[in-house]
Amino acid sequence: MRFIMTLTISLLALSMYGQTPLSPANSTLEKKWIRDEQFRQRWYIIKDSSKLEIGKVTSSFKTGKGSLTVIATVAMNQPGTAWTDSTVASSTNLQPIYHSSYNGQRDMVLHFGTTVTGYYTDKLKGTSTIINDNIAGDYFDSNLYPSIIRWLPLQEGYQREISIYDYNPSGKTGLIKAYITDVKKGTYQTALSGSHPVWLVTVTDEIGNGVKTSSRYYIDQADRRPWKQEINANGRIMSLELMED
Repeated sequence: MRFIMTLTISLLALSMYGQTPLSPANSTLEKKWIRDEQFRQRWYIIKDSSKLEIGKVTSSFKTGKGSLTVIATVAMNQPGTAWTDSTVASSTNLQPIYHSSYNGQRDMVLHFGTTVTGYYTDKLKGTSTIINDNIAGDYFDSNLYPSIIRWLPLQEGYQREISIYDYNPSGKTGLIKAYITDVKKGTYQTALSGSHPVWLVTVTDEIGNGVKTSSRYYIDQADRRPWKQEINANGRIMSLELMED
């Protein structure tokens, strides 16, 4: 099964050969979708038929003065495990500018450019690493790319390769790829507002110790709300589901 999955992903990657990877220098963003907004999601772990809520994620998007700022606040149900991620990118082409992440276990700050600089502090080990990573290529911030998917010209059969940068102190750091492997039309049913036409977008990447992760996004066709994201990380199943107020 693992061989078949690897072969399938390889064939899909070959089918995209000849297309220039999506990056700030080569983006096809539909900028009308990039706007000020805020939403909350429930975060679940799914095992067999059980679904356990482990936390909530609040995401805030703010445009202005040539930049887009995204702040994600994660409130875990387990005490003492909250964290905040901040991402800043150019509002013109989403060229990454800055990213920070703070929680009880570690702090990280990244300043982007041809050289990525910053630091990573492991609070449990009491160690700090200076980041100075020379990058030959154009890329998006890995922390922003799930949102970028919502802002692309989605249609049935759409496939693209996305160039992203990810810093991982215990895995692969640097330029990596994400692949939009399939887009289909579908529907998403909510308890409050009923059925919504959505784009079902399947994406794979290697963020997280080189383990291939597959996600399916349920993105509203009318306004690009992220109704749901299903995540399969090497057999660990999770989902993020939009909360309706």
